[in-house]
Amino acid sequence: METYWTSFDTKTAPCLTTDVLVIGSGAAGLQSAWSAAEAGRQVLVVVRDELQDSNTAKAQGGIAAALGQDDDPRLHFHDTLVAGAGLTDETMAEIVVTEGPKAVLDLLHHGAQFDKNPDGTLALGREGCHSRNRIVHANGDSTGAEVSRALREITSKESRIKSLEHCYVTDLLVKDGTCYGAMALHDGKLVHLKANDVVIATGGVGRLFAHTTNPEGATGSGIALAYRAGAELMDMEFVQFHPTALAIPGHPSFLVSEAVRGAGALLYNTKGERFMPNYHPMKELAPRDVVARAIATEMKKCGTDHVLLDATVIDDVEHKFPMIYETLKDYGVDMKAERIPIAPAAHYMMGGIRTDAWGHTNISHLYACGEAACTGLQGANRLASNSLLEGLVFGRRTAQAICNERKTEDGEGLEWHSDLAACTSTPDQWAKDRTAAQERMSRQLGIARDKDDILDAQQALAAKMADYEKQAADTYELLDLKSQLLVSWLIAGAALQREESRGAHYRLDFPKPRECWRHHSVEEREGSVAHA
Repeated sequence: METYWTSFDTKTAPCLTTDVLVIGSGAAGLQSAWSAAEAGRQVLVVVRDELQDSNTAKAQGGIAAALGQDDDPRLHFHDTLVAGAGLTDETMAEIVVTEGPKAVLDLLHHGAQFDKNPDGTLALGREGCHSRNRIVHANGDSTGAEVSRALREITSKESRIKSLEHCYVTDLLVKDGTCYGAMALHDGKLVHLKANDVVIATGGVGRLFAHTTNPEGATGSGIALAYRAGAELMDMEFVQFHPTALAIPGHPSFLVSEAVRGAGALLYNTKGERFMPNYHPMKELAPRDVVARAIATEMKKCGTDHVLLDATVIDDVEHKFPMIYETLKDYGVDMKAERIPIAPAAHYMMGGIRTDAWGHTNISHLYACGEAACTGLQGANRLASNSLLEGLVFGRRTAQAICNERKTEDGEGLEWHSDLAACTSTPDQWAKDRTAAQERMSRQLGIARDKDDILDAQQALAAKMADYEKQAADTYELLDLKSQLLVSWLIAGAALQREESRGAHYRLDFPKPRECWRHHSVEEREGSVAHA
């Protein structure tokens, strides 16, 4: 397994120095940058595209927090455990549900514009598997965009925070189990980013699949980065598929938020039959893995590539969900008057870089938070709207850990270099291989899996990885492809090991959960899968 993907020499590369290097500009990344800067640290935030491009900015759903008069963190804790299908880490869940309300109110205090009732209180909605109305929204269905905007505004005013756009981190610099920074490709040139502490907050892996709600950069690059440096990964088999993404040929898999079902929308198959009462007592508000599998079953039964979501039953739907309404209208669907064709799409990664409650990885001074990390909070199936909350809570905790732990060795005098052959493949080949891998992941490691499919995918991915091994990656496109192949292969390996069905991981050959597998899986650099 390659450690480095680029050819470089830190003796000659241009160098930028900072206290804290944050990779990613979603909720987790910007929250950690904000908190570290408030504590006096100099922070550099780097992003592969622009600051506003993140999974957070695309999130329609809200932030779950026990802020209602009839709610309590213990109820939120219980709902999180139910959704997690027996794998939720109770310590992490307790931290998030307890510290979450303050994180939301802090954002509100610093200018976030969340929806309110006429009396000035926060308007709280409900989504799948929640026992109370506790979902904070912004402009109905644009919560992530508002959280992203508020955090960008806050961090832009902080003199200790600098940002570097169009900067793709290629390799971590680790010596004797300690991280000292990274190499990055910025405007076509490699630069040495020297840092006392590094935070990976790069988001998810949805772009590993042919149909996804995720933005273009969600290729698991941060997970690949950490794994190559020796960081442990956890629960890589658990990829959540959102049940309701637009399914019209020629159009993207646009997410139709779970909040639409929370407001009363119903699911029908193409024969006009409402089917969710046959699958779960909570019907359309069942856990996401249950709804996604039910939809897949109905699609197979009817021989179609979609089912139908009926939002015509929602009064004033165009004002409750303005962004969804206008986007669907652009795609030729009037959600006030007709049912919406939908199908499941890859959405959220429950697994990722293994961390503790303070963002520590097994590499000293390398941290991770948000969707790229795995604390065990999400278990085998994330509870709706816990993701933005997780990013805010653990982003802050990660910064607190950094500020409480000074590095005794600053890396002065240490040098790194890598010498790889020039790349011989072409952009056309990269695009072809990327599409083939995405289609394979959707076909063989999607909602339903079995041993033969997983093995076939694992072997094909390994063969394709070998084609690019020891070739220097000096473009974003090739870096993305190499990340895609590696993380897809890691997902396949973890999925093969877990011989049961639990949460978002469903095995046709092991269709029920097994008590012997009620534990987390941990992937190490050598390729072994351990229990945790």
